[in-house]
Amino acid sequence: MRRLNVIHICDKFGMRGSTVHGVSRLFAWWFPRFDRERYNVKLYAVKDPDPASRALEESGIGLTYLHRSALNPLTLTSFLKVISKEHADVIHLHGWIAANFGRFAGRMLGVPTIMHEHGVDPKFPLSQRIADRLLSPFNHTVIAVSESVRKFLIANRSVPPAKIRVIYNGAPTDDFTPADAQDVTKAREELGIANGMHVVGTVGRLDTQKGITYFLRAARQVMDILPDVRFVIVGDGPKREELESEAQDLGLDSCVRFTGHRSDVSVIQSLMDLQVFPSLWEGVPLTVFEAMAMGRAIVSTNVDGLAEVLDDGKNALIVAPADSEQLATGMMRLLSDRRLAERLGRNARESSKSFDIGRTVENLESLYDELCAR
Repeated sequence: MRRLNVIHICDKFGMRGSTVHGVSRLFAWWFPRFDRERYNVKLYAVKDPDPASRALEESGIGLTYLHRSALNPLTLTSFLKVISKEHADVIHLHGWIAANFGRFAGRMLGVPTIMHEHGVDPKFPLSQRIADRLLSPFNHTVIAVSESVRKFLIANRSVPPAKIRVIYNGAPTDDFTPADAQDVTKAREELGIANGMHVVGTVGRLDTQKGITYFLRAARQVMDILPDVRFVIVGDGPKREELESEAQDLGLDSCVRFTGHRSDVSVIQSLMDLQVFPSLWEGVPLTVFEAMAMGRAIVSTNVDGLAEVLDDGKNALIVAPADSEQLATGMMRLLSDRRLAERLGRNARESSKSFDIGRTVENLESLYDELCAR
């Protein structure tokens, strides 16, 4: 049986102001795990290089750049050339530009396409709604990373329900295990957090979507009652300066640490007593799978995919979005009840086994097989 040629085409690998993005992290996890004896998988970038794509290349993932854009009349020609040159059996598309040109090119050449939707967007633009409506007859197979994303595709992207497959993402759970005590001690010293102090953290892009402003307001409330707590915010993004200024205005200078992008996230997570997800909307953030694998006690909002993988009182405490008081109450409850925090952490670790990245890759491979068998 010959190997199937699968081409992934992606718009962009990072977000404005961020070093990495979830899609680029997925590629770094997926590609080494595809069965090379059965699949010849290649990755193309629609646009020019960006920091995230360069980081992906440095990790050993090969990339070819098309240097195109949504308004470049040669973009469709580039897609057609790539698909023909690679003798593609399946075209796997990520992002609006890739989905728009890829669906059209796939129909022209008779090659099945997969449009992969990684999240929801409450500000979904009218221009893309129109494009999706026009391209709806060209939808072949569409992947949603959660049930909430499936509903978003139906309501906003004109995708017939019968064409949608829900395939959850995951994380390499074996890679996210508590770090050595020596590394944790070193991280504490680096961040200026004394032994014995409780640590509450959040990991993600510093943008409106992630709700960090509510995390800071909740931190202020916690500090008024539990002054020996320190807060760690891991990640970078366009809102960093604004959030640092807000932390100052709230009088949190001495107890909040903005670490920026870290390549040793599991070490930072290892010093956290609990991890918080204050998101306002989501697909399913990869960081929640990492936190679960690490066995962290979790406080999370009940938005979209987060509410699908987390169960209130079982593997997390769930609160309403944009509510700093509920966030603060959840944090203080877990900081004050060690037995509850440990139980939720154990259950989160057990739940993470259902979201290992290996299972995601197996589901993708099965879909490739199915599409080619048709």
